[in-house]
Amino acid sequence: MEPEKSASVVYEAFDAGPHLSGVVGILASLEWDNFRHDREFTRRSLTAPGVTVIVAVDPDTGGVVGFAQVFGDGVFQAHLGLLAVDGGWRRGGVGRGLVEEAFARVGAGRMDLIASDESLDFYRSFRHREQAGFRIYPGREEMG
Repeated sequence: MEPEKSASVVYEAFDAGPHLSGVVGILASLEWDNFRHDREFTRRSLTAPGVTVIVAVDPDTGGVVGFAQVFGDGVFQAHLGLLAVDGGWRRGGVGRGLVEEAFARVGAGRMDLIASDESLDFYRSFRHREQAGFRIYPGREEMG
């Protein structure tokens, strides 16, 4: 069954040529430094092996209004690394459409993610199971 799409956007596979500037612009507008505000680092991360990136494009302007970055095994499970929607396009179904499109494109039966406090209600609107999680970094935390 085809996922329901927002009537105002088109979902496409990420192509660095027409889409990179839009993704970088969204990240900058949200003040997210996930890719260190570096275009080349962003491009490499979004086109790495095992990564699927879907963009939501305004069909009138061709501009990117949202994107989802997903890592998956192509069989059963995936991880939603990033989901970002331009501020002017929020609460119109773009984020939900990106998640549904991600499920369809990566063939996952489940998707894990780390959610910020302000996004909890959005993710709770999907069929889900909450559990504890961690974001870990290289190195060892020194015990005081």
